[in-house]
Amino acid sequence: MSVLNRRSFRYPIAFLLFACLCVAGFFAGYRTGYSSGYSSGRAKYQSEEPYPVVYQVGDLIRATRDAGDSPDTPLDFSMLMQATQSVVFPGEWAQLGGNCSMAPFPSLELLVIDATSGVHARTAELFEDMDSLKPAITEIEQQRLEWKRMQQEQVSKALEPVSKRLGETLVPLAGDVDMSGKWNVKIVTPDGKPATNQYTFIDQETFEAQSSDPFFQPGKQWFSVSDGAMVAIGTGFHAAMGSDDDLILVPTNDPTTYLRLTRTNN
Repeated sequence: MSVLNRRSFRYPIAFLLFACLCVAGFFAGYRTGYSSGYSSGRAKYQSEEPYPVVYQVGDLIRATRDAGDSPDTPLDFSMLMQATQSVVFPGEWAQLGGNCSMAPFPSLELLVIDATSGVHARTAELFEDMDSLKPAITEIEQQRLEWKRMQQEQVSKALEPVSKRLGETLVPLAGDVDMSGKWNVKIVTPDGKPATNQYTFIDQETFEAQSSDPFFQPGKQWFSVSDGAMVAIGTGFHAAMGSDDDLILVPTNDPTTYLRLTRTNN
């Protein structure tokens, strides 16, 4: 090969190497700038303090709830709240360790959301986008119904031994039951020796035991009721209504024992 040919071959190689270096430098600079910008934006987003915004959501809830609901049915804020938290940056809400929260004010049909500007912006978009909001609420409702069905099956199975002993059909307790008033209590254990007591339910979270029994000491106790369950000072019970509207409580850790509560006329 002649000297001329070798030189003409050498220059294109050098040019290609130079071009490759230029392209590599461009992409390296782009990536560095992108990473720096992303990190800076993310840090700013995370450091931003939440602030409250009031949302008027009465008409929004009416527009997204079941068409069969009566106009007089109280507004259910929980569905809208759960849908919002599942769609709008789920990791930013307090339930998952974030800093954002919300609280309903049913009497004013308001939802107060304490969140960052990004969460507020996305929430406002969601509330205006019925095509996205309705499916989200429908999915939450389906999940709730499925969870309730599974819970009822679990409670019914746990109550089955006591139901057979009593010869009665036990219906899982509704979470909104009014338990106020005095109840005569009969506690039946596997040895067949019943104990008696009287509980006075003062409000929806406090009752008073008249005397000592295997579960409670005399005096006031706190309790909480949900569908098919009752918890009192740390003790869990499966809860159901029996015949004559008696309340049946079965300890979750002892399905062979039960408490039968009969409301007094006093």
